[in-house]
Amino acid sequence: MSQWKIQLAKSSGFCFGVQNAVSTAYRILDEKNDQKIYMLGEITHNETVVGDLLASGMLLVHEPQEVECGSTVLIRAHGVTPAVMEELEKRDCRIIDCTCPFVKKIHDIVRKADQEGRPVYITGTKGHPEVIGICGEANQTTVISSLSEAENLPQIEEDAIWVSQTTFSSKEFQKICEFVQKKIAKDQIFGTICYTTENRQRETAELAGVADVMVVIGSRTSSNTKKLFDICSDRCALTYLVGSAEEVEPLLSLWRDKKVKLIGVTAGASTPVSIIREVITTMSENEANTIQESNDINFGDYIESIPQLRKNATVKGEITTCDGDFVYVDVHDKSEGKIPRSEFEPDFDFDAAVAERREIEVFVRSIRNTDQGKEIILSKSHVDFSKNKAEIEEACNNKTPVTVKITSVVKDGVIASYGEVDIYIHRTQLELNTVNDLESYKGKTMEILITQFDAEKRRLRVSGSRRTLLNNERKAKADEVWGSIEKDKEYDGVVRSLTDFGAFVDIGGVDGLIHVSELSWNHIHHPSEVLAVGDQVHVYVKDFDPEKKRISLGYKKAEDDPFYNIEERIPVGSIVRGKVVRMFQFGAFVELEPNLDALCHVSQISNVRLNKPQDVLKEGMEVEAKVLDVNASTRRISISIKEVNPIDPEPSEVEETAPVEEAAPAEAPVEE
Repeated sequence: MSQWKIQLAKSSGFCFGVQNAVSTAYRILDEKNDQKIYMLGEITHNETVVGDLLASGMLLVHEPQEVECGSTVLIRAHGVTPAVMEELEKRDCRIIDCTCPFVKKIHDIVRKADQEGRPVYITGTKGHPEVIGICGEANQTTVISSLSEAENLPQIEEDAIWVSQTTFSSKEFQKICEFVQKKIAKDQIFGTICYTTENRQRETAELAGVADVMVVIGSRTSSNTKKLFDICSDRCALTYLVGSAEEVEPLLSLWRDKKVKLIGVTAGASTPVSIIREVITTMSENEANTIQESNDINFGDYIESIPQLRKNATVKGEITTCDGDFVYVDVHDKSEGKIPRSEFEPDFDFDAAVAERREIEVFVRSIRNTDQGKEIILSKSHVDFSKNKAEIEEACNNKTPVTVKITSVVKDGVIASYGEVDIYIHRTQLELNTVNDLESYKGKTMEILITQFDAEKRRLRVSGSRRTLLNNERKAKADEVWGSIEKDKEYDGVVRSLTDFGAFVDIGGVDGLIHVSELSWNHIHHPSEVLAVGDQVHVYVKDFDPEKKRISLGYKKAEDDPFYNIEERIPVGSIVRGKVVRMFQFGAFVELEPNLDALCHVSQISNVRLNKPQDVLKEGMEVEAKVLDVNASTRRISISIKEVNPIDPEPSEVEETAPVEEAAPAEAPVEE
């Protein structure tokens, strides 16, 4: 006897909308009131279910005019047009609206577009009850059933919106979307195919790709059932559409002859569990086989006890779609769960996550039943917080660094985030020195050590320190510096602090001092005239004492000295030109180059004996002179104006006073 396995696609049978409508129908029949109860159109494309409801006393009509005034009318999951609703209200009917929430959402989109004067395009099956109801919400609608029809449209208006029938082929809709996106903006295209339909079609396609036989259970008048059949036929040669167990029995012998090993089973959204059970039971009778389902889910468990979520559980799910407020996740329940979009990082790629149905772990915050169906509120941040909390605790215990991002400034410190965990860093723990400008740290990413982790209190308390990490790094670098330091060795350093007597520079874990006299060849009063804290500087070691941990650094360069190579640049006997900058009784100082002055003694200005330089010179006057002496060691240059172009005063301009004795140049005050 042959042995085959039966594998049932997980998303088989009634969808939420149909299940709700059928359950409501039986409930209002049980009310046993005196009103007649009508279903406006077959409540589901399944003869067995409809027949049972009719046998129980419900009446079937197809037009609102057929309904008796004052009766009860059940609106099926497909929905109806506003005109139908108005007619029923005129007849004073009690309306039980079981329109699927997904279909109602499409009605809202189309109604709003019509109010804004926008044309509406609907991807769906022409004449389908759901499509007819949607079209009733707008004056200007076009129904497209295939990509070729979309391509043959004369034009697609730029302000148009595009929606889809909930049970339309997701594969065909994707093709149409790719074409339409070239015509209108992406946010004008609404992916309104029911996620249950997408799941059902996807799971069916996967199963049909590996099964020897595919059995599609459902009505031949059901749109979504026919789409499932088409999907299976493309992938499995032996595909059968059956409406009941009786239609399966003649096929069993054929499958035995063909030595079938795996039978895949799927069912349309209008197929009740009872029929699925009968079909599978028929295939299983007299067969020493097992019933295997997708992902090893037992069929009996699937039928009798569909896995239910529970509050406060952590489960896995796939991201299916998103809107401006929520991200929707398939958590393997009859309804999708939703996560506030704000729980995701700003740079999270939602389009990619939806396209690949990315799996994530989520926390079930709440589950409640509403008029629109089951509402499942999920949280990603709750799961992330638990993971991040465990990682932070481990980092604290092992003293391992973590990378955080500064998110806000608080009193005396900042708040950094590690995923969903907030960490407090005091201003003294950000750098080796105390930080005053905390605002500049917002948005920065840095490594820190966790110094406090307190989960005992009601609120988690975590503190961190970058300074501790920097100190550890600094100590390791200091050991390296002291192990290789030598005179004249050059370093790139950072100015850490300034004092009256010099600047302290970090040369890699060790601070060295540049004395104020080493900062410039010119006289300065304070190091801040040359350097600022944080400046990058290139220095060299002048001297060091390993025992006292002291290092003297040099900063100014010989080539920057105004007297560098002076005897070659300005040789004795050369003619120079300069500007008078200062005058004293004994002579005048002439600037030859920036920061390089030469002394012209009063006796070397004129052929006439002058009482003072001011007799013939003024500050700012340009003069030519001959170099008499250059002495780099004493940093002095002597020049003579009169040897080039003496400046003689008018006789009346010279005061009759005692002549000035010539003073040796060494007596003259010189500013370096």
